[in-house]
Amino acid sequence: MILLLFFQIEYQVINRIHGDSAQELALYYKMPSRSLQYYAKDTSFQGEYEIQVIIFDKHDNQLTGDYWRKTATEDTVDIQDSIKLYIPSNSDYYAFKIIDLHAGVIFTATEKLIQARNLGNVFWAISNDRLKLSFTILNRQGVIDSTVATIGNLKQAKAVRKGSYNDSIIFDVAGLSIDEHQLKLELYSEQGKIDELVIPIKVSRPFYLDEEMWSLRVDQLQYIATPREMDRLNKTLEPERDSLWREFWSKFDPTPNTRYNEREAEYFERIAYAEKNFSNGDLGWRSDRARIFVKNGPPDEIQRYPYEIDSYPYVIWYYYQNNLRFLFVDRYGFGQYILASPDVLGL
Repeated sequence: MILLLFFQIEYQVINRIHGDSAQELALYYKMPSRSLQYYAKDTSFQGEYEIQVIIFDKHDNQLTGDYWRKTATEDTVDIQDSIKLYIPSNSDYYAFKIIDLHAGVIFTATEKLIQARNLGNVFWAISNDRLKLSFTILNRQGVIDSTVATIGNLKQAKAVRKGSYNDSIIFDVAGLSIDEHQLKLELYSEQGKIDELVIPIKVSRPFYLDEEMWSLRVDQLQYIATPREMDRLNKTLEPERDSLWREFWSKFDPTPNTRYNEREAEYFERIAYAEKNFSNGDLGWRSDRARIFVKNGPPDEIQRYPYEIDSYPYVIWYYYQNNLRFLFVDRYGFGQYILASPDVLGL
């Protein structure tokens, strides 16, 4: 399962069969290093976080659980790791939490465990638009004779032999949209379907290889790029996009000797924040508040003035260190705050 937050955190849970009464749960996760707060230690900056996993049965009784303390350094782009836990066979769902030990909870998820009688060790991965689904077939009695996998408009069928063994199915998902899809894995006998597993699959690819996403990302550069730079990026063919994108952002990179561009990450974090917080009646990342927020960051103080008979609703943002003040007026009463001169309200 892949979820998307202010920071993008990806995770996948795999059940591995471990005897008749237990399973081994393996949880793989990936999160941007900027998800954590860092402090100076020796000659580097270090972050500390905790992974918590609690297992429940179908009656909401806690069966088991554990936690793991982890550290990370700020000079990494992504934090990738995994944890493992043995769980009872009657486990039904899990609660997963990531806690920054210096800032509090940054991620939570509660999901049902993937249950199947004749399948185990289900794992998927996508690389270069190739989705590989790996799994273990449990067919000791030889009852199962075929398996069918379906995602979107793609379908594959395979014969199943007697016994327990590992198998895999590969899809070319280049034609599927960047979105979450449902992959259905069905097992059949001569009498019909005997088992089914539905797995959420997040199809993703580098944004510069997707026309719609590339156009959006370039459009979102309007607060920092010149019209000529945006025109050049828009007209760039797919093979040159990645290098031209890196070239554009290189002039803003505060640490050019590292792979991670802090300024680029910060810029799109602000875009994401603006889209989330300025969309209720307003234009999201395209709004006037977004333009000021993306350029200047969070204001030091916000003063809010609700609707009154002789005045429009308005807010004032103060940036004391830069001696800046911005007035936004909701002229139509629908939540679209437009940047205005203080003279409008006699301020």
